[in-house]
Amino acid sequence: MLRWLAIGVLSAILSLGQGHFLSGSFNLTLYRHMPALYQLDDYDLCLDNKAGTYCLVYVEILPNASSALWHQIDQVSQDSKHRFRHDRVFRGVCLENCKPSINNISEFEKEEILDKELISYYEKVHRRDETNSDRDLFYKDVVKGCLNHKFSEKFSLRTRSLIEYCVSASDKDLKLDLLDLTFYGILVVILFITLCSSFLDYRLRKMSSQKSEGFYREPLKDRRQRLLTSFSVVRNYHRLVEPYNSDFSRDVSFFDGFRVIGVFVVILGHTLMVFMTVPIENPEFYEQFLFRFETSIFQNGSLVIQIFFVMSGFLLYVNFTKRQQIQPKTGTLECIAVYFRVFSYRYFRLLPSLLVLILFNGTLLVRLQNGPFWRHLTEAERVFCRSNWWKNVFFVTNHMLEDSCSHQTWYLGADMQLFELFLIVIIITKKHPKLTRAIYTTLLALAFAVPAVLTYVLELDGIYHIRPETYRYLYFRHSDTFYQMYPPFYTNLGGYLFGFLCGHFYLKQRSGKVELLGHLKYDLAMWLLVLATLGILFSGYIFIRQDFAKPSLWLALYAGIHKILWVLICAGFVVLMCCKVGGVAYDFCTLPAFRPLARISFQSFLWHIVVLRTVAGYFRQPVYISSFYLLCNVLSVFILTQVVAALVAVFLEYPFVEVMRCFIKPEKGPEEVGPEIQMRPAQSAV
Repeated sequence: MLRWLAIGVLSAILSLGQGHFLSGSFNLTLYRHMPALYQLDDYDLCLDNKAGTYCLVYVEILPNASSALWHQIDQVSQDSKHRFRHDRVFRGVCLENCKPSINNISEFEKEEILDKELISYYEKVHRRDETNSDRDLFYKDVVKGCLNHKFSEKFSLRTRSLIEYCVSASDKDLKLDLLDLTFYGILVVILFITLCSSFLDYRLRKMSSQKSEGFYREPLKDRRQRLLTSFSVVRNYHRLVEPYNSDFSRDVSFFDGFRVIGVFVVILGHTLMVFMTVPIENPEFYEQFLFRFETSIFQNGSLVIQIFFVMSGFLLYVNFTKRQQIQPKTGTLECIAVYFRVFSYRYFRLLPSLLVLILFNGTLLVRLQNGPFWRHLTEAERVFCRSNWWKNVFFVTNHMLEDSCSHQTWYLGADMQLFELFLIVIIITKKHPKLTRAIYTTLLALAFAVPAVLTYVLELDGIYHIRPETYRYLYFRHSDTFYQMYPPFYTNLGGYLFGFLCGHFYLKQRSGKVELLGHLKYDLAMWLLVLATLGILFSGYIFIRQDFAKPSLWLALYAGIHKILWVLICAGFVVLMCCKVGGVAYDFCTLPAFRPLARISFQSFLWHIVVLRTVAGYFRQPVYISSFYLLCNVLSVFILTQVVAALVAVFLEYPFVEVMRCFIKPEKGPEEVGPEIQMRPAQSAV
């Protein structure tokens, strides 16, 4: 399914390369008469002057009833589903270039920005230079006069403006503070421990009778040795690439393909979204893209995240059931103890990687590059990772996305909350088996009813789809459907529930009670699921193209049904591939090349936005977007993300997981600690 989704999305992007626009709906000549969305003075030349100051400015074009150009701008901007607001533009202004217009400042009335929400947001984000208010007032007056002079001269229009931030040649480098030094110190300590641990592992190998590379693949017998070598680079590398060593891991090796392709689709979608926020020369590329029928694959592709919930639910059910931790005779206190033990183990396995990401975004990220748009892309991460880090640490980002850092971690919050809920469910159903059907039926009803009721009561869209202005300012604006339907755990109940059902089927199939392989009808079912996948994705086109009166019973029914159907399709793929049905698709998803990439998929998910910001943040001038250019950026971001993820996994994730095992798990003999357990990453679908 994910392979076909990736192919479909790439086809949708490449179809834009045909270079034509919708017949009768677009006139490029008239379009180019409008003010550019982005125009940037030379950043490096400006700051090469020791007295130079460069400001990024948000500009609102004032209405002018007598201007034909204004009416064109207003008409285009009214279509918020497909168009950018062309009366809202950004300008990179070198104040040295504004000196000729300083004398004209008094000619223009001072207009206040209407977008109070954006003013409030920028005041929270850009707080580096709060002390010099006189200088800031001077900058505002100069910029307003300069931009009004230019717009009046070229377009016969007036503007009001808001300085997002200014950078001067003397203070463009951010000074180190205590948090910066702390993070650098942590990196040095980790590197030092890694060197010592790797050297000790090398010495142990020399003293061992086994001199080959196989020494690093075998778990050490002594717990103290395992602890001291937990940061060994060579040992952790072998954990990353080692073949599967258990029947269960081999049975679900197709999850590797699901994970890798799923992460690729996520990176693809986020690349398209982030490139809507950077300075682009031809915004009509995106605007015309959103009119096309095949766009619904990209817009409705946010559903792909459900496959990760299905896999997480599957893994929780199978692993918990196989360990038989809860029986009908188990006492209540023991059930509670099991809950906290399982939850705590998972929480503390994920936490170190998340903390390093927060520290990196709050300290080092802003120092990686510079440029006219660099602070626009990274400053919010720096500020909110320092002030609102607790949202990530307590895994509540999905309910508190406003003013949060690392927006992609909403998934971790939703997944953790669903893990907690369904951990309670499986404990109850194992202790009271007769309640299983009633609980599952209730959850299924809620999985349909919650999205449907929320859509009707809150007057939301039938599906969430991104608009050009949705993420243009690096946070989700005017996106009630996104906030209410996408990240909350209670709108994603179906994924875990169907994961549980898939796990139940898998265990029955392993016991020999179910046999699907070799039956033509099940091979046919696999391809019917592919068609159903495309049908669900394309079904959202009408809601993307048209507006409907709200509240609407039909929109509510669609919101409830289409997500359930999608999760049902995901579950169908899992069930069939558990039985090795699927032919070429199954062989593709179980390719050995996917195995190491799947093991670092958690880190890939965490770090891909950092890589994406770095790739997209160096522009000095607006960039011309094409389908091939976007595809190259998707591939480069994917490859760089895998490199970063592998380094973080080997130097951070695997070592801390091994340390936890040494402290939490009881001493075991060599026959009890297999390589599979040693290298298994945190129990998460990502």
